[in-house]
Amino acid sequence: MRDDLTINQLEVGHPARPAAAAALLTSAAGAAAFTLFAYLTTQVRVVRAGSPWQDDPYDAVVTFTMFFVPLLGALGGARTLLCRRDRPLPRYRIEQVLRAALVCTLLVAATLATDWAAVAARADRASWDSGTTPWLIASLLPLTGVTVESLLLHRRAIRRLPKPVRGAEDTSGDWLDDLVPLANLLADPRSRTGRALAVLIGRGKVLGFVRLRFAPLAAAAAVAAGLLVATGLASGEGWPGVLLFTVETAVFAGGTFAFAMICNSALRFAASPPASRTRRAARIATTAGASALPASLALRDTAWQLLGLGNQVDSIGQWAAITLAFALLMGALTFGVTATATRK
Repeated sequence: MRDDLTINQLEVGHPARPAAAAALLTSAAGAAAFTLFAYLTTQVRVVRAGSPWQDDPYDAVVTFTMFFVPLLGALGGARTLLCRRDRPLPRYRIEQVLRAALVCTLLVAATLATDWAAVAARADRASWDSGTTPWLIASLLPLTGVTVESLLLHRRAIRRLPKPVRGAEDTSGDWLDDLVPLANLLADPRSRTGRALAVLIGRGKVLGFVRLRFAPLAAAAAVAAGLLVATGLASGEGWPGVLLFTVETAVFAGGTFAFAMICNSALRFAASPPASRTRRAARIATTAGASALPASLALRDTAWQLLGLGNQVDSIGQWAAITLAFALLMGALTFGVTATATRK
């Protein structure tokens, strides 16, 4: 008789399923509340004006998480449609959905920690408003409570998951594997377009193409996202000039690309085929360099001071230079370390 702790499929009534459902629901509620909170505190000027975390480096964190949290939450929510209560559930599917929800919760936790740090540092103290700021700070308390509860529930759910059986069926899989059943579930049987889309996705060449070229596809999507964000900022605040528009696009595109690549490694969106050591090192270095772009945005003044060039960055040209230099340095160092480590 197979040990209940080492199975690859959760049958109906398995004790891990209620724990996973509680973790997912709490994470979804926290993500929804955080998205609303992030929108109000960054996009509503009256509210933002009294926020302790309205400027960098604190604002740089929420600039990205307010997009990544709902996006990842929506992807995970769509996949949960395949987790039916009355049917057996592949272990890898629920594990990957739980990981995605956990990443959402960790992003929320990182943002809340940054906001609490801004409060502790009394950042932008001169702009605090007696009618708005206390309520903003107080609103962090329930969000923090939900986030802590979500982390505890995730810990319990992950501990209750059975250990996988190596070499048995349903031991592995990625998010692309669920595209076909999800398309079939959502497609209208009477719609030719829906049926054609499900058939197209089901072709091995399409999914194989995505798995083989996930990095360049992620880069293209990141550049598109960066252009959309920079264009939105330009339409709302006025044309900033070519250089600033380019830097804003590059910073958001870099952060988005790094997020996609890191999530692919942690969540297994698309299981890439084995790569050579040089290619693997180049991919890691590119991800590190891309992640350095938003980091340089948040820490530009600190880096400028460490270089002995003044108290703060005074021009767009200086900002562009330090952003590019920091990203190239981080990428080069990462490539050197990774290539050396893989040879040993």
